[in-house]
Amino acid sequence: SGRIRPSTVLTYLFEQDRIDAAIVSEYDENFKPVPKIIYDKKDLLKSAGTRYSISSNILPLKDFNKISQEIMNKKDILNIEDLSIAFVGTPCQCRAIRKMQHLSISPIYSIRFVIGLFCFENFDYDKLFEIIEKETKLVPANVLKAQIKKNFFVTSRENKVFEVDIKKLDEAVRDHCHECDEFTGRFSDFSVGASGAPEGYSIIIIRTNEGQNLINSLLSEGFIDKYNIPAKEISEWKTKKINWFRKMTSLKTKKGKLGEKNEK
Repeated sequence: SGRIRPSTVLTYLFEQDRIDAAIVSEYDENFKPVPKIIYDKKDLLKSAGTRYSISSNILPLKDFNKISQEIMNKKDILNIEDLSIAFVGTPCQCRAIRKMQHLSISPIYSIRFVIGLFCFENFDYDKLFEIIEKETKLVPANVLKAQIKKNFFVTSRENKVFEVDIKKLDEAVRDHCHECDEFTGRFSDFSVGASGAPEGYSIIIIRTNEGQNLINSLLSEGFIDKYNIPAKEISEWKTKKINWFRKMTSLKTKKGKLGEKNEK
């Protein structure tokens, strides 16, 4: 599908008054991802970008009754059944949301949209920056952005770019990620990521009717555009992409098993 980020979807949902709030993540002053509840599309700027260490987006749900009431007060909502929240998170976090919904933990039904992010693995924040500081001399507070393109690239606030061998970060991978076989967020309404997509595009995997209807609306109203598959590739396109995701999931699972063996 077309160029799409969670912020694109949330912008649309806020503009259409289809959500009252969204649970996302943003960086704090030390470049540490933290969960955040936002109430307006203007708050989306800080939540843009990829996170390479986990943000505990489930944490705000720990006291969800109180949070729901705060959102209702802020948005002048009288009936909790009218409350609508979007959730953006990793595959494991989306799974947790669905479990809560399955168990009818009130008022979890207020989460109307679950948006998943492709995730191969996440890094432990402290371990990650211990390695980054060792390799680049950069402290977390001086990091502007980070990006993985074969290797790990870190940009300082002075716009200097540092490259770190991705293999050096293996020790920083979270233990839980070694046990996870989830890559594409199969418990979301739809999941999105750049992995396997043509340059400048994202791939969307739609899993529910709610997800399908939302993506259809985004397309019809021009928020996103479809990638036109070259005619000569059409017959093989779907098979290639399915095989790609199977490969990525397999690699993730194998890496996890290798980590277990090394621990033993």
